[in-house]
Parts: sequence; C-alpha cells; structure tokens
Amino acid sequence: MRSEAYGLGIGAFAYYRQVVENQKDRLIDEIIKVANLENPSPELIKELEEAKRENQFSTAVEKIKHGIPEILLIHGHNPLTLLHTALSEELHAGTDEECLEIARHIRVILSEFSERLAAALKDNQELKNAISSLRPKKSSDPPGQ
Repeated sequence: MRSEAYGLGIGAFAYYRQVVENQKDRLIDEIIKVANLENPSPELIKELEEAKRENQFSTAVEKIKHGIPEILLIHGHNPLTLLHTALSEELHAGTDEECLEIARHIRVILSEFSERLAAALKDNQELKNAISSLRPKKSSDPPGQ
C-alpha cells in the first residue's frame, strides 16, 4: 500500500501480485472452511484441495472457478477469477500509471474478498454460539455444552 500511496504503480502491482500468489493456499483454505458450512459435495472439497496443491495461481483458479460459495461472490463474480484477470496483466507492458490503476483494483477486490471470508466465518461462529446458549441443556451434557 505504501507503493500505491506514493504513486509507484509498478511496485504496487508487483507487490500485490506477490501477496496474492503467496497467499493462494491460505485463501483456498478459507474458501474450504466457508464451503464446509454449506454441506458441500465431496467432489467440491476434493477440487478445492487439488487446487490448493497446484503451484500456479492460474491453474488453481481454473480448477475451482465454479466452486466458490455464493456468499463469497462479489457482485456475482468469483473473486479469484477477478484477481487472476488483474494479475495476468503484463507488468512490463503497461505504464506506471496503468499498473497503479490495476494495483488499486487488486487491493479493492482482495479487501472485499477478505471481508466476505471473515464475515461468513464470523456469522457461522456467532450462530453456533447462539444455538449452544439457547438449546435446552441435558443432564448428561458436560459443562459448557
């Protein structure tokens, strides 16, 4: 973000590209957690796990482009596909200003995606806590359940 704030487009683009590619496994792990909340098919989880094992971000995105839970879509679009499209731009083909614009778009999509992941997982935890607190207690339940 510092490169972006200073108007260093190529630097900001390169940094965001590195962040997204280096965090691929973590992003897919979070997608798996959200998918598991929806009682997914075993095939979907298998596809997500296979995508995680891919070395290339582009190949991983291709494998799971249809498996993103709806709650994570951004205006109906797969956030990983959006990020991949932005990251596929040639770093050396654009001007510094063009790279800065793409870097801003990457940051916006990545931030929204992160917020949607966090919200989906938080909502589920809050729901579990509410159910646990409100369900009738059985005498055989251990304390705290």
